[in-house]
Amino acid sequence: MSDVSVLLGLFDGLHRGHMRAVDELLKSGGEKIVFTFDSASMITKGERGLLMTDAEKKDRLLELGVDKVISRGFGELKDLTPDEFVEKILCKELRAKKVICGENFRFGRGGKADVGVLKELCRKYKIETAAVPTVCEGGLPISTTRIRGLIESGEIAEANLLLGYRYGFRGVIEHGSGIGAEMGIRTINIAFDTQKALPKKGVYASEVSLNGVSYAGVTDIGTRPTVHTDGKIVIETHLIDFQGDVYGKRAEVALTEFLREEKRFGGLEELREAVAKDIKRAKELFEL
Repeated sequence: MSDVSVLLGLFDGLHRGHMRAVDELLKSGGEKIVFTFDSASMITKGERGLLMTDAEKKDRLLELGVDKVISRGFGELKDLTPDEFVEKILCKELRAKKVICGENFRFGRGGKADVGVLKELCRKYKIETAAVPTVCEGGLPISTTRIRGLIESGEIAEANLLLGYRYGFRGVIEHGSGIGAEMGIRTINIAFDTQKALPKKGVYASEVSLNGVSYAGVTDIGTRPTVHTDGKIVIETHLIDFQGDVYGKRAEVALTEFLREEKRFGGLEELREAVAKDIKRAKELFEL
């Protein structure tokens, strides 16, 4: 059996700080495993949305070259002592020869054990350890909480800088109300995944991946107050210079720049004029 290297952590968002730890894992020999937690089991009362769903996180880790992603409910492990966690999970279950984590990693009952305790216990079981330093940007640590705050305040370009990629959504394209087509500006709709962090309501320049091809777009995230009163959050995107039937296909919408806040207009003509300006601004940003 080959040696096993295990990376420990929640890794919501797989931001640049997380990627330093992932890179450390990928440099290791043998089988490469990420041992993480079901996001739903980690969300406490009052906690806001995720930067990545569990499915998105798993897909991304496997794409990067991780061999296996093991995700557990927090309830399954929260009562284990630090020694029990190392013995039962790292030694007996995973047969780890090397364990990697961030320097702020906590584990064991009540989350009271730190990296120092982990290193001490791993020495006992002849497991190599590596604690990855925190990554900073602008003099501050890159963290999920910091990025989420930027996303929720519409500072999407800064959030993307810290993530190392563009924040967005993926899903199957659904039929909308048809109002965009009525205005001569066709749009695609993707259902908002309520697990994820909701960006500030408004209009964004975006990049859309569809059938392996990328298109510039303008994405409206909000309740469409000019034409609807149900309060439902909708992600509605106009693909610039695109024609075709894409209903039922999967798409990924990545936000690049905040253009303006959501607004209730006086009617469809006023809305159409505003969207035309949004498209013009997006074209300038994408240099189209």
